[in-house]
Amino acid sequence: MTHRISHLLTATALAGLAVFLGVLQALVPASSAHSLSGVGHGPGYLSSDGWWLGTYRLDDGAQGFCLNAGKKSPTGHSLEYADGDALGWFSPEQAARLAYISRTWAGTDDRLTAAAGQIATWMVSGLNGHSAESYAARAGADAGAVLALANAMAEESARLASTAVRAEAVVELAETGPGRVRVELTADRLSGSELLPAAAHSAVVALDGARFADGSSTATVETGRDVPIVPDGREASVAVMATASLDRLPYGTGLRVAVPQGDVQSLLMAVPASTTASAGASVSGPSPLPFQPTVETTTSASVVTVGDRITDQLRVSVASADGLLPTWGVHASEEGFLPVEAVVESSLLGPFPEPIRAADTIPDGAPVVCTVETVVDGVGEYETPSCLLSEPGYYVWTERIDPERVAPELGGMRMLPWRSAFGVASEITHAVPLPAPVSVPATALAETGADPDVALGWGAAGIAAVGLGVVTLIGARRVQRAARSHRAVRGTHGA
Repeated sequence: MTHRISHLLTATALAGLAVFLGVLQALVPASSAHSLSGVGHGPGYLSSDGWWLGTYRLDDGAQGFCLNAGKKSPTGHSLEYADGDALGWFSPEQAARLAYISRTWAGTDDRLTAAAGQIATWMVSGLNGHSAESYAARAGADAGAVLALANAMAEESARLASTAVRAEAVVELAETGPGRVRVELTADRLSGSELLPAAAHSAVVALDGARFADGSSTATVETGRDVPIVPDGREASVAVMATASLDRLPYGTGLRVAVPQGDVQSLLMAVPASTTASAGASVSGPSPLPFQPTVETTTSASVVTVGDRITDQLRVSVASADGLLPTWGVHASEEGFLPVEAVVESSLLGPFPEPIRAADTIPDGAPVVCTVETVVDGVGEYETPSCLLSEPGYYVWTERIDPERVAPELGGMRMLPWRSAFGVASEITHAVPLPAPVSVPATALAETGADPDVALGWGAAGIAAVGLGVVTLIGARRVQRAARSHRAVRGTHGA
C-alpha cells in the first residue's frame, strides 16, 4: 500500500506536497526595430462591391484580424507591434477572449475560418453599429456558414478564454515500492477555474533524490497522470524533490497588436501559444525498501540445575542484499522518524531426554516450556525475560519475528519475517537434577565419637548443589575431622 496512492497518503506523508511556483506569461515581446507595412490580404472573401472579410498580412509574413470595424484597410500603411496590456484598450474579459481568438484562428489558411474569425473578433472588440449578418454577407454564398461559425467561435471564446494558468506538482512516497509524481494544470477561465483533463499537456519534470522507471532523473510526462518514481539512497529515510516546467501553453490574456501610424485598422496578430508555467514539490518519508532483521542468540547458561531460570541473549542486526535497506527501518510520526519496533518471540522447548540435534524446522510435537516476547527497535543486544526449568533434560531456544505483529503505518509492511533454526548449539541448555543426599553409615559415626544427629543432619542438609561445585563449609570440616578420627582409631587397633 501506499501513503495516498492507495489511501490518499496519511497527513504526515502529505506534508510538502502541492507547492506552487507561479506562472509566467511569456508573451512575444513588442518590437519597434523597424516599421512594418501592410502588404495585402490573407485568406478570406472579397464582396462584389469591394469589401474585404478575412485576415490581413504584413511584410514580415504575419497575419491578423482587424480590430476596428469600419476603419480603413491597413494595406499600404506603416504599423508597429505593441503588447495588448500596454495599450489598455480592452477589459480583462475582452483581452482574454481576443487572445483566445488570435491563438486559435488568426493564423489560419482557410478562407471560411478566416472570415468567421474576423466577425468573431468584431463581436468582442465592437461591431461599430453593424450586425454580424451584414458582415457575413460579404462571403456571398458562404454567408450562412460564415455566420454560424462566427457565432460558434464567439461562444467558444467566452467559454474557454482564460486569464491565467496554474501548475501544481505532487510527489509522493509509497509505503513500499515506487512512489509517484504528478503534474496538474488549472486554467482560470472566465467562468471559473478548471482542472484540465489528463494528458492535456506535457511537462518536463526533474527529480532530485529519485529516478524514473528507466533510471533517468528527467522526463517529459503528461499532465494529470501518475508517473512512478523510485527514491535514491540507502538511508532509513529519504527526501525527494520534483520540479516541473511547461511552455507553449495556450492560456492567458497576452495580445500582440499591430498599431498603425495613421487612422486605419489595427490588427490582432496571430501568435503561437507562449504562456509558461512551473511548479515544484518535495516530500520526505521512510525509505520504501524492505529491511530484513536477523537475530543471533545465546542461552544464558549451558548447564543448570533443575529449578533454575534461564534467559536468551539476543544480538539483533539487519541483512544486507540487493533490494534490501541495509539499515534498520523507520516510520513517520508526529515527533519525526522513529525506529520500527519489532517483537522477537522466544520459545524455550524441552525437556528432551537426549542431546538435541540441529534441524531447519522445529520437530512436530516438541514440548514448549514457555514463550516470552522482547521488543527490539534497532541493531543491538537485548535479553529476553526468564523461563523456569522444572525438569531435567535438554532445552533449546527458538526465535521468530512476525511483521504482522507490527501495524502497517508503524513499518510492519516494510519489515520481512525471520525465524531461527532448531537446535543451534549456542541455544541449548542441559538441566541436571539436584544431587542425592549423602548418607554416612551409623557404625562409622560411632567410631568417630561424633554426634550422630549432627553428622546425619549435615549429610541430609549440609551438601547443596554438588553438581554446581557448592559445598557447605561447616559440614565439610566436620566430615574431615570425623574421617581423621576414624583413621586414627583404625591405626591404633592395627598396632
